[in-house]
Amino acid sequence: MEDKTQSVSIRNLIIFAGAYCAFTIGSGYATGQEILQFFCAFGPSGLIGCLVSMILFAFLGGALMQKGYDLKLKYQTQVFRYYCGTYIGIFLEWITVIFLFGVVSIMIAGTGAMTSEYYGLSKEVGSIGMTVLCVISILLGLMRLADIIGSIGPVIIIFSILVGILTMFSASGTWAQNWQILYELRATGSWWFSRYDILDSAWFSGILYASCMIFGGIPFLTGLGSKANSRKEAFWGGFLGGVAIILAAGILVAAMLYFPEEIVALEVPNLFLVQQFAPVLAVVFSIILLLGIYSTAAPMFWVVINKLEQWIPNKAVKISVTLVLGIIAYFGAGLGFGRLIGFLYPLMGQVGVFMILVIIIKVYFMDDKEMTLEREERK
Repeated sequence: MEDKTQSVSIRNLIIFAGAYCAFTIGSGYATGQEILQFFCAFGPSGLIGCLVSMILFAFLGGALMQKGYDLKLKYQTQVFRYYCGTYIGIFLEWITVIFLFGVVSIMIAGTGAMTSEYYGLSKEVGSIGMTVLCVISILLGLMRLADIIGSIGPVIIIFSILVGILTMFSASGTWAQNWQILYELRATGSWWFSRYDILDSAWFSGILYASCMIFGGIPFLTGLGSKANSRKEAFWGGFLGGVAIILAAGILVAAMLYFPEEIVALEVPNLFLVQQFAPVLAVVFSIILLLGIYSTAAPMFWVVINKLEQWIPNKAVKISVTLVLGIIAYFGAGLGFGRLIGFLYPLMGQVGVFMILVIIIKVYFMDDKEMTLEREERK
C-alpha cells in the first residue's frame, strides 16, 4: 500500500515553493531596496547574511508548512496559539493581522509610486488598481490564489537570477571595489540594530531579514501546508521556496557590488542593473515589479480576511467586509510609503526574532517528545 504521508507531486512542489516566494517578494525585494539595505550595506560580507537568511527561510518555511499539514487549522492565525500558548498566541494573532494589513497599504502605496515613476500615471491610478486586484483575489479563494501567485513567484525569482548573472557578465569594473561607501546606509539609516554595535553585523542582518519576513508569513505558510498531499511534500515545498528566495537575493548582491557607488543612493537598484546589459528590458522589469507587489499584497490581505472570517456569518457579509477593508487599505496608503515601512518593519523584525526562537524550539526539540507521549498514551 502506498504511504500517503510520503507522496510528493512535483507540480505541487513548484506551486508551494512559488507561492512562498511570491508571498515574500514585495516592492522592497523586487526593486532591490531590501537587498541593498539588509545585505549589500555590509559589502562582500552581505553574502554571509544571505547564507544565514537562506538557512532560516528554508528550514523554517519547511517546518511551518509541515506543521500546517499536521494541524489543518480552519483559521490560520490560530497557529500562534500552538506555538506560544493561548494568551500570547491571541496577542500575536492580532499583531500579525495589524502588521499584514499595514503591509498591504505599503504595497498599495508602492504601486502608486511605481506607476507614477515608470508610466507617468497618477499615483491614484496605480493604488486603486492594486486595491481592486487584492479584493478580487480574496473573493476567488485560497487555492485559486495559491495557483495564481505560485506561477508568478518562479518568474520573479528566475528573472532576478538572470538579471544578477547577466549584470556580472556584462560588468566592466572590478567586483567589490569602493564598497565601503555602502556603510553609509547603516550609519545614516533608521534600522534599529544600527544603534547596537554587537548586532551591527551581516549575520545578524540575515537573521533580522528572515525574522521580519517569516513572522508575517506564518499564517499563510501554515494554510498553504494544509493543502499538501503529504508531510514530505509540505516540508520540501517550503524548503525549496526558502532556498530560491535567498539564492536570487545572493546573486543580486554579488551583481550590485560591481556598482557600489552608483546603487548607494538609488531607490530601485534592480532597474539600474537591468539597464547595464539591456535597457530595453526596463519595461519588462516594471511589469515584473507590479507582479511582485501583487503577489505579496493579495495573500497578506487574505490572511487578514481569514482572521475575521470566524465572525462573518455569510458570503454577502464577507464580500462587504472585504470591500470595506480594501477601501481602508487604500486610504492607509496615503500615510506615505517610507513612513509605513520605517515604523512597521523594524518593529516586526524584533518580534520576529522571538518567534523564530519559539518555532525552532517547538518544532525541532519539542515535537518529537510530544509525539512520543501521544504514542505512549495510546498504549
